[in-house]
Amino acid sequence: MSAGCSLTPSMPTPEAEQDLPGRFEAAPGDTTLPAAAADTAAYDATRWWTTYDDPALTALVDTALAANLELASAEARVEELAAQFRIARAPLFPSIEANGQGNYQNQPANTGIGGALGGEEGSAGPSSGPDRFEFTDYQATLGFSYELDFWGRVRSQRKAALSQYFATAADLQTARLSVIGQVVSTYAQIGSLRRQVRLGKRTIDLLEKRVAVTEDRYARGLVPSFQLYTVRQTLQSARAEQPDLERRLYEAQGRLAVLLGRFAGEQRALLPDSIGVPLAPEPVPAGLPSGLLMQRPDVRAAALRLEAARQEIGVARAEMLPRLSLTGQGGTQSSELADLVDPGQAFATFVGQLTAPLFQGGRLRANLSAAEARYKRQAATYEQTVLTAFREVKAALVAYEKQRRRYREVRRQVETAEDAFRAQRDRYERGVGDLLARIDAERTLTDAQTRLAGVRRATLNARLALHRALGGPWTEAEPVDDPRLFQ
Repeated sequence: MSAGCSLTPSMPTPEAEQDLPGRFEAAPGDTTLPAAAADTAAYDATRWWTTYDDPALTALVDTALAANLELASAEARVEELAAQFRIARAPLFPSIEANGQGNYQNQPANTGIGGALGGEEGSAGPSSGPDRFEFTDYQATLGFSYELDFWGRVRSQRKAALSQYFATAADLQTARLSVIGQVVSTYAQIGSLRRQVRLGKRTIDLLEKRVAVTEDRYARGLVPSFQLYTVRQTLQSARAEQPDLERRLYEAQGRLAVLLGRFAGEQRALLPDSIGVPLAPEPVPAGLPSGLLMQRPDVRAAALRLEAARQEIGVARAEMLPRLSLTGQGGTQSSELADLVDPGQAFATFVGQLTAPLFQGGRLRANLSAAEARYKRQAATYEQTVLTAFREVKAALVAYEKQRRRYREVRRQVETAEDAFRAQRDRYERGVGDLLARIDAERTLTDAQTRLAGVRRATLNARLALHRALGGPWTEAEPVDDPRLFQ
């Protein structure tokens, strides 16, 4: 690689990155770990979903990462950009070609050069030369060409292609994070809907008993008709909701199958009989460093595309300056094929060429203006990405804390409903309680458990939103070199 200067300009750090706060403030009422623990809280950064301690969920995520078709498409795009990088760096090395050629020519003597030298047959009589010329020529050559990258044009193209490759690799990580989140969320939704379906059936059974008791009391004149109609409407409403729950369960199972790269129904073999909505055991450290935003794949991709746009400015500048290229060719030439190996038939040529653009109708200056405009556009996109990422993390931290508090309150409601049900059941079994009171207490408990199942899944989704906002876990990702770039 030839040494030379670079025309790629130095650009200031975008304002959004310069002004980024040092840490994320804790959510109001946050009861998570103290800020001092934020820098030490860490777990497996590459397999953060294993913290849910659910082997079935881990197996589903691993299956999706291996078989998801959207990820397969994204991986192919990364492979394409790796090849584009190798294409961009190829001009840094000499181009060498081997060529073998055989040429046979047979023509009248009065055409071409022969006609110009000997003239035509005329009145003076026939020409004394031959009537025809016959040539046979063989060549075996080895040629090379190389452009001296004095202004750094090719090196800038290489750096731009490399940045585009890493940006596409970051896009793949974004897609992986999305697939992981969808698998975890859908798995939790299936578990929640299964529980809601079971609790819905239990509610219908209790309401049927409630209707039967109320009908009996109405027949004996103990309750008014309004109370009977109210209980019947409650039963009908519960029955009407059950098919919709079953439909949503079927759709969630179908979505999971597609995430796993399978036809709907084939996911049953991977789903356990009993699914609990997983909740991560460890709390979120307060005062997380805002530098964690840099591990978000979309932020990294935007930064890398900004760098690629900067390098393209250097390319556009270099195209306005002269180019110096070297070409050479050597080999043997003979009219006899057997003489091609004779050293005496060797020949060689060497050419140095300097090409300078003088007038192209403003194309080169317009190309530079376009490259500068692309940089401005990418800079705005990068700043917008950083601002959006910061907002999403703060919103996710607050939402997760609020959902955790909501979950705790609903869990207390369930515990209170359990105590009330046990008290009514004991009173009924001792013969001092009312059957309707026992049924109503159990139905209240069932309703609270149904609500808890939904809140538990909402808490999980809030946790997933925080993972997505941070680009995975709250540990900084280690950079990984892709060996395909150096093949």
